[in-house]
Amino acid sequence: MDGRIVLKKKPDTLKAVLLMFWFICLVFLKSWAGQAEDKPLRYDLEVELLPEVRMIQARGTIVWSNLSQDYVPDIQLHLYWNAFKNELSTMAKEARRETMYKRYQVRKDDWGYLKITSLTTVDGYDLMPTAAFISPDEPPNPDDQTVLKVDLPEPLAPGQSIILKLQFQAKVPQNGIRVGCYKDGFFISQWFPKPGVYEEGKGWNCHQYHLNSEFFADFADFKVRITVPQNLVVGACGEEIERIDDPVTGKTTYTFEQQDIHDFAWTASPRFIKIERWFRAEDQVSPEEYQTIAELLELTPEEIKLPDVRMILLIEKQHQHQAERHFKALMAAIKYYGLWYGPYPYRTITMVDPPFRTGSGGMEYPTLFTAGTSVILDKKVLSPEQVIVHEFGHNYWYGLVANNEFEEAWLDEGINTYSTAKVLEAAYGPSCLPVRFNGLPLNWLLKTPAIYDWQLGRLISGPVAKLDPIVKESWKFYNSVSYSLNVYYRAATCLQTLERYLGEKSWAKIMRTYHMRYRFKHPTIEDFIQVVKEVSAKDLNWFFKEFFFKAKDFDYAIGAVETRIKPEKFLGIFDDLPTKHSPQTKTNQDETTEKAGEKIYQTSVTLRRYGQARLGPEVTIKLKVEFEDGSLEWREWDGQSRWVRFNFEKPVKMRQAVLDPEAIWLVDTNLSNNYYALKGSREKISGLTGDFLWLMQSLLLSVFNLL
Repeated sequence: MDGRIVLKKKPDTLKAVLLMFWFICLVFLKSWAGQAEDKPLRYDLEVELLPEVRMIQARGTIVWSNLSQDYVPDIQLHLYWNAFKNELSTMAKEARRETMYKRYQVRKDDWGYLKITSLTTVDGYDLMPTAAFISPDEPPNPDDQTVLKVDLPEPLAPGQSIILKLQFQAKVPQNGIRVGCYKDGFFISQWFPKPGVYEEGKGWNCHQYHLNSEFFADFADFKVRITVPQNLVVGACGEEIERIDDPVTGKTTYTFEQQDIHDFAWTASPRFIKIERWFRAEDQVSPEEYQTIAELLELTPEEIKLPDVRMILLIEKQHQHQAERHFKALMAAIKYYGLWYGPYPYRTITMVDPPFRTGSGGMEYPTLFTAGTSVILDKKVLSPEQVIVHEFGHNYWYGLVANNEFEEAWLDEGINTYSTAKVLEAAYGPSCLPVRFNGLPLNWLLKTPAIYDWQLGRLISGPVAKLDPIVKESWKFYNSVSYSLNVYYRAATCLQTLERYLGEKSWAKIMRTYHMRYRFKHPTIEDFIQVVKEVSAKDLNWFFKEFFFKAKDFDYAIGAVETRIKPEKFLGIFDDLPTKHSPQTKTNQDETTEKAGEKIYQTSVTLRRYGQARLGPEVTIKLKVEFEDGSLEWREWDGQSRWVRFNFEKPVKMRQAVLDPEAIWLVDTNLSNNYYALKGSREKISGLTGDFLWLMQSLLLSVFNLL
């Protein structure tokens, strides 16, 4: 026998029984409780925009499947727009506490809300009598209405599904965050009741809407029909599969579909110009580039081949002349994110120049993101390129590797900020810092230095190191500034430090392994740490403990340098008995020096640990000392004590001393004290900081010391 299983033809009676069995299963799946599918959620929604009254009317079904082994007694739904309903929402209260940076301000008559008008099971069981708003987070806020808890008729068993039929209406907030409208331009996100994420053994993870947090949801399949007046151009997540014009009503209905995404946003404006292009991999990536990246990742070129992607740009008419800059930046992002981390898995990506004054610029959604630009641009400033690369990148670290942004925002924001900087460096090189007044660029007048994105991020994040740890619930940060600088830039700087410490090849494999392993999953920081440990074969728990879980600053410095001429004779009384270091044991250098009658210079370099964070076990920081004859001396320090002193004797003076000359420890909050020159000049420290950045850093440190 060849080991194959041969299937014999079944009798007609058995075939009929099997067909009947499958028919019953299909019918049962359509009942209010049925067998779970391979993903927790499926949406089928219809929505109509009523621009003149800033309203949307919607209905549809949501299928939620219990993939856990728990019996689930209820469902918790996010109603995000209720954050803009009144002054007592959690978001509004948190916004009033902000002093340095006003991200959201309540304004009269700009309110928005989301109201479910009907919620039943597929067989008509009314769920609204059991519905109640809850406040899951501390401190509790009984006035918040962004989470709705709905009890089920009976607990949903493992492997069962429930089909929710719902109708809802919503007022588009005119002064929202990430959502809004201005005149006849609309950007619609977080617009539908969205189930939280059920975690086995823990229950629903369904936080209320906070000022300093984004979102967390399960992967789902979406089918959404959007009806708008015919003069509006519409863009949305996923692929447009149908468009129907109704000449009687003057309306158009667009149908979009997309599988394996965890959010759905859309936009509509009469001022959009729609432009389509293709990212053709064979035109954008050379065989040599494939070979180089393949060798770095220890893969074959075939394993990292990129697919073609349809690019859609919705751009405001007044910005139409910038289309080429938009597409160039998007192609660079598709190319480098794809080569480094894994191919973009969807067939389309929609890039939106958001409607004016809708508060929706610079935000990410699966297969769709918003950029942001202005009428007049400067060629030396990477705007809008930086925003385009960053927001597309979220399709990787938010869209595909869908961590909980309420609780561990850095896993998206920090990793993506790190990735953005790498793409900008590879595609564009350094960029000038933007200088604007009333929206007008002034770089032609004020010559700012060209720096890399990661340099600026390292610079501005240092001062908040002692304010909050990177890993913290988003709403518990000191303020919006601490949240932003820690989870975006401080986290990115830590990752850049790890890359330099572990080496480019090891780090490249770590990042790709993490991304590909956790696509379409919900990883945590522990998963990331495990990948780092596995791929690098190093235990770096100390690094994450010091820099991610604690609010500590890392500051190693050259504390003092002294140089003096060694005396020919020392004063005092000396015994004639031989000692361990008697003249007979002098080094050849000492003998040569004395014979030549040359002066000997004694130099001491004292290193200090000003910060609280310390190096880990078997890790050192290097000191390079250069002398006037070009000779070098290297020392290493484990950094555990508060200071250490190194002594040198040379026939020449010291020229300069550099701590961490290889620029590994970018997390150092004050690089300006890592360099000492005998003549006192402030030269660049390994290309990391110059006079301008040194002054900026000093100013930022002074400002944040007042917090």
